[in-house]
Amino acid sequence: MSQVDSFSMPNTDGAMEVIEQTVLGAGWACERTEEGVVHCASMTKWGEFGGMFVWRDEPASLNFSLTLDLRAPHAKQTAISDLLRRINERLWLGHFDYWNEDGVAVFRHTIPMLDRIAPDPGEVAAILGAALDAADQFLPAFNFVVWAGKSAEEAVNAVIFETHGEA
Repeated sequence: MSQVDSFSMPNTDGAMEVIEQTVLGAGWACERTEEGVVHCASMTKWGEFGGMFVWRDEPASLNFSLTLDLRAPHAKQTAISDLLRRINERLWLGHFDYWNEDGVAVFRHTIPMLDRIAPDPGEVAAILGAALDAADQFLPAFNFVVWAGKSAEEAVNAVIFETHGEA
């Protein structure tokens, strides 16, 4: 087998097994498709969010996405873009995108897999935690912008407000 052949069809079973076991260990529901995609779902304080891990060959990487269904009117696209910029400045891992055609906000993160066959379970757990934290914290900001007519700045300020002590 030539070196080119060894890279043409990577064996992703090991990587997806690590993903599957880590997702299940974190209490998420999950299922692997025949194509090797790991679909997963978790309950949050705002309902159930679905995600998926997909292997990408070029460059070798595992892509994670968690979908927040918003169905925003097209007229809100500028406000959503401003909101995404403000939210993404605050995230330590991953980022949000907005897919206009589908009307969904998506939390995304990619794990580079260069020179290795599987991710570390800690990487996967960190992504799952960051995704749920971001969704729990920032979904209300999306709703404030889309449905309450708030500015991106007002929406972010409302969701990052933290109380200290007892009231």
